Amino acid sequence: MSTPGKRPREQSSEPHENRPMRKLTRLDYVDESSDCMNDSPQAPTFNVSGTSGTGTVMSIAKDYVQGDKHTQKEIHAWMKAADTSPSCNAAWKKRQPGTGSWFLEGAQFSEWKERPGSVLWLCGGPGCGKTILSSSVIENVVEFCKLKPAARGYAYFFFDGTKAQSESLNYESLTRSIITQLSDRCDDNMPDALVDMYNECDGGHRQPSETQLENTLSQILEIFESTYIVIDSLDECLEKVDLLRWIRSVTMGTSRKLHLMLTSRPEADIEQGLAPLHNHNLQKVSIGEKSTADDISMYLDAWLKAENMNHWDKTDKRMIKTAVSVGSNGMFRWVALQTDAIDKCKNRKELKAQLNSLPKGLDETYSQIFERSKCPDYLEKLLQWLVFSERPLTVAELAEVLAIDLNMGDVPFYDPDLQCKKPAIIWHICNGLVTEFEGTVKLAHFSVKEYLIIRIKSKAEAHLSTSEQLSHSMIAEDCLAQLLHFDGPSILDWEHPGSIYLDHINSLFPLFQYAAMNWVSHFHLSGSTSTHRPQLQTLLLRMFTLPSTTWSYALLSWVRLQNLAIDADPKMRYSSTVLRRSLDSFTKVPALLPLDASPLYYACFAGSFHAAQYLVDNGADLNKVGCEPSTRPLLVASQEGHLDIVRLLLDKGANANLVGGAYGTALHVASAEGHLEVTRLLLDKGVNANLEGGDFGTALQVASVCGHVKLAELLLDRGADVNVDGGHYGTALHIASVSGHVELAKLLLDKGANANIKGGHYGTALQAASAGGHVELARMLLDKEANVNARGGHYGTALQAASAKGRLELAKLLLDKGGDVNVEAGVQGTALQLACGGGHVELAKLLLDKGAGVDSDATIFNFGTALQVASGKGDLDIVRLLLDNGANVNVEGGNYGSLLQAAIAANDLQLAKLLLDKGANVDVEGGDQGSALQLASAGGHVDLAKLLRERGPVDSWDD
Repeated sequence: MSTPGKRPREQSSEPHENRPMRKLTRLDYVDESSDCMNDSPQAPTFNVSGTSGTGTVMSIAKDYVQGDKHTQKEIHAWMKAADTSPSCNAAWKKRQPGTGSWFLEGAQFSEWKERPGSVLWLCGGPGCGKTILSSSVIENVVEFCKLKPAARGYAYFFFDGTKAQSESLNYESLTRSIITQLSDRCDDNMPDALVDMYNECDGGHRQPSETQLENTLSQILEIFESTYIVIDSLDECLEKVDLLRWIRSVTMGTSRKLHLMLTSRPEADIEQGLAPLHNHNLQKVSIGEKSTADDISMYLDAWLKAENMNHWDKTDKRMIKTAVSVGSNGMFRWVALQTDAIDKCKNRKELKAQLNSLPKGLDETYSQIFERSKCPDYLEKLLQWLVFSERPLTVAELAEVLAIDLNMGDVPFYDPDLQCKKPAIIWHICNGLVTEFEGTVKLAHFSVKEYLIIRIKSKAEAHLSTSEQLSHSMIAEDCLAQLLHFDGPSILDWEHPGSIYLDHINSLFPLFQYAAMNWVSHFHLSGSTSTHRPQLQTLLLRMFTLPSTTWSYALLSWVRLQNLAIDADPKMRYSSTVLRRSLDSFTKVPALLPLDASPLYYACFAGSFHAAQYLVDNGADLNKVGCEPSTRPLLVASQEGHLDIVRLLLDKGANANLVGGAYGTALHVASAEGHLEVTRLLLDKGVNANLEGGDFGTALQVASVCGHVKLAELLLDRGADVNVDGGHYGTALHIASVSGHVELAKLLLDKGANANIKGGHYGTALQAASAGGHVELARMLLDKEANVNARGGHYGTALQAASAKGRLELAKLLLDKGGDVNVEAGVQGTALQLACGGGHVELAKLLLDKGAGVDSDATIFNFGTALQVASGKGDLDIVRLLLDNGANVNVEGGNYGSLLQAAIAANDLQLAKLLLDKGANVDVEGGDQGSALQLASAGGHVDLAKLLRERGPVDSWDD
């Protein structure tokens, strides 16, 4: 375990402002940023005596500083941490001053802050003000932590089910966010644990596992004397089982440094999940009617005193407050909805009628809103869009939904005459149910989503689907209706695409871009063919078959608008779940969608079996490609896992062995995506399991890159050669080893994989496992008679690979198994040079204890001895360690001549003192910059010049 030895830094007084990942890790892009030296011929080199080159110790040190800053930036981007501070800030703005004091000034909250290892659970029904209270707690905690910023850390997370497809609903998002927040509270350097995790994931070329995130977070929690974490709306997390497991683990596993606060509804599964903590300082605080009565009273008093309520006299106001207070049952959300309704009353008669008919609870309130709505169908549709859209929608985008005619013809269609000229009308239609959030529209409360799902449940059951599937089907229909509006050549002049501007299109048709980017995703989420509404199937056929089997204008508009959006903003390629998956599967930088693919290709991409079948039955070319060989229908159908379409194409004669350029064959892409049944079907149809193609070799190698164990087992059972070598990483075992896939490596070894085959970047599987720090996997390979001193690859031996990456436990294992500590192989020197260059003190001590040669300068690129490399970094601990073990302090080389001269050129007083204390020659001359004293004087380094005069004879120097 890495020791998290980073000092916390000063913290801001304000809260921090600011699914699944692809499994095809980018193993062909190796990141050596964590290695001790850059092996590029253009890298700055320390020029040892008798060699050529222009590098210096100082230039190496500079390169390290820049590399550290670059790595920090890269790690932040790689973590992709969800920022829930806007939710916190929005809740804080809603807070009525003075409310929540019953809790903030109470003994339980005070005890939670002061008592180590305490857990506080605030539970209450919907709408009782838990989130607003959380924002008050966070404000209090931030101020409390400011008193001792070096000793106290804090982080918070808001699960928010009111936002469309919110990233803030997953357990993994919470762990990433808390890791990032706590890291930001530390000194300028990131915690060692986070850097280690980044390096273990190939320098950010693959995403960390859940276990890695949890382990890293556990280590970071040990940095501060006390760490405060607030988690709001635990009940809205989509993965409560995992979240509750982590809460139990971290609460009972940390050194009683954590102060954890949770808010949620009093749900049985949460109660059960937290039950084991009752013996670990868990306090439960129930927010009931009595707790919030004073807060609701203050809220109503402030509202009644507002200027827009002056038309009511004292008697009226007293009547209002009494009625609302009595009916509130402790629910702030219910109170807010009633005040909205009362605001619309024009006279006392209407007021009395409203107060006499106050609904009971939130569901009855929402039903009353629907009953009084002038357009309940559109209200329901707008809310469905908000709940199930792929991203948050702007007011203009949401208002465009009103232009979808629901009452004319057999399917919905877009009618420009229905386009809303005053988009703000949606606030009136959805009054009380939605709110503005960072320029977009979102549900006003999670209970609105719950009510909507129940409301449409009966409609969904009529279609043998769920409420979610029905809603996605409806949204897909609306999107297709938008796209089919462009079914003629006159609307968008695609003959002259340079004349079409994205901003212009968005100004005319605000929802068109969303429809183009996301309709396929909604179609996939709408369920199987049996659950689709007939309207959706009709629209799909129109999309792919009008006016003929060549191209429809709507299809062309869809593809070109999508590409326009991606060209304008590369981040747009990730705005759709399905599009992101399809474009990012095989290329590190996703490409635009092909413009010259066939309609059949796009029907296969979208997964529309009926459209694909229609096109095939009407003579579509099954093997047609455009300029790119990857635009073959069978390839994209296999990639997307559409089993029924793959079977259709194969039955109709599609050639499954055609290679699609860098993508390989249909078998390769199915293996990459882990589509087990598609792979089985292709093999059943006679596809050769050992066919090589594309950039990744065989299908087995591709499956290994992606870590698909079951799929790899299927391929091996069908005759795949386990020892095929090729590509950047070599065999399937090499790939599994560098990725740390223990289960996959065991399968490959059991199926006859040779542990000593050489190939790929790392040379052997053991070297690959060693570089990745995978101790269990390395031990498995050694048990299978892997040669511990086998040479080859980038580093030379497994011990050198482990040393370069700072893998202390792995180095111990390799040395215990006979690893040679002085092997000179690879491009970056001995194990000691690599460990010292990486700043790995404990590892360097271990190697020296095992007899490592301290003055070896064995590298291809002339980085010098271990002492020269460590001095170039200014790493005093390692410099001192090497000198104590006999390193030559007067080794020469480089532009400046000696280590002392280079230290002076870098104005490193501490390093110069250490070198002099260890016997560095003051009067040595060499390099092209003169003596040490000349360097110090020329550079204006007064303290260094004084030190040199004090430490030795300077007769040759004339003041």
